[in-house]
Amino acid sequence: MNKTAPNCEFIFQVQQNPDVRLDVYLAGNVESLSRSKIHELILSGDVLVNGIRSKPGYRLRNSDRISIKIPEPEPLDIVPQEMMMNILYEDDHYLAVNKPPGVVVHPGAGNKTGTLVSGLLYHTKTLSTLGGKLRPGLVHRLDKDTSGVIVVAKTNEAHWKLGKLFAERKIYKEYRVLVWGIPQQENGIVEGAISRDSRDRKKFSVSESGKFARSRYSIVEAFEIASHLKVVIETGRTHQIRVHMQSIGHPVVGDKTYGGDKRSFDSFSKIVSDVGLQLIAKTRRQMLHARCIQFMHPFTDRDLRITAPLPDDFCENINLLKQISGNING
Repeated sequence: MNKTAPNCEFIFQVQQNPDVRLDVYLAGNVESLSRSKIHELILSGDVLVNGIRSKPGYRLRNSDRISIKIPEPEPLDIVPQEMMMNILYEDDHYLAVNKPPGVVVHPGAGNKTGTLVSGLLYHTKTLSTLGGKLRPGLVHRLDKDTSGVIVVAKTNEAHWKLGKLFAERKIYKEYRVLVWGIPQQENGIVEGAISRDSRDRKKFSVSESGKFARSRYSIVEAFEIASHLKVVIETGRTHQIRVHMQSIGHPVVGDKTYGGDKRSFDSFSKIVSDVGLQLIAKTRRQMLHARCIQFMHPFTDRDLRITAPLPDDFCENINLLKQISGNING
């Protein structure tokens, strides 16, 4: 793929006889555009195959040439707001922010102000438009109560190139997480396809019909009732770490959605039980932090590693757990 014109037209040269639908191919190769946006662009004639309008179900052939034109963006109706922004990295193409817990990334139902996007628009007038008018600059995102690194694109070309790296799984994504219990293996891999839960549309679960997902974890520090883990995700499914940790019996501490907000300590000593109850009482969110993102910068070809320090509440909970005598350091 390369950018060929200043009006934001991108070109794909199809290789290796894919024999897949046009919309499926683009969804798998362009992570910076949602499926609905891709479908909209195809139907509007902004996606051409060999210079001809095609249907979403067109079966691609070897050497097909796909061009995608991104229309001029609609005017933003998001109000820029001054807020404390912990900028971890910035250049002409990208901006990396350490998102605090409790901040919604972009406007949505019930969250029209006070979002990270509002703060970004106050900080810079240059943000990509590929994500739509409610998600300027956003190539990826974090849940409201997850803290840590978010990389934002300033231009459409930067957005597109970074989205391609995400789609090709060429971005290293490391998280830190507190989970209940101690995994049997010091280093392990969790593989479980993830899909939306059939009984609760706000939740996700491991399912044979879901999308492939893989998480690698290692124990950083282990205590009698909880563990501090490093988790590297090879895929980027919604709620992936939270769902995977629950699936192996170690839900994320404080995670109300996936059972991490409750725990019984009846089988432990009073000292350990007291620490566990304090941990539950003081934790107001899931203990999940996007610690590090690393990738080859698409414009400089230099390895870029961006790291966000652990937030205060995460560190306080670790210190609380260290009160348990006989903790095991991994």
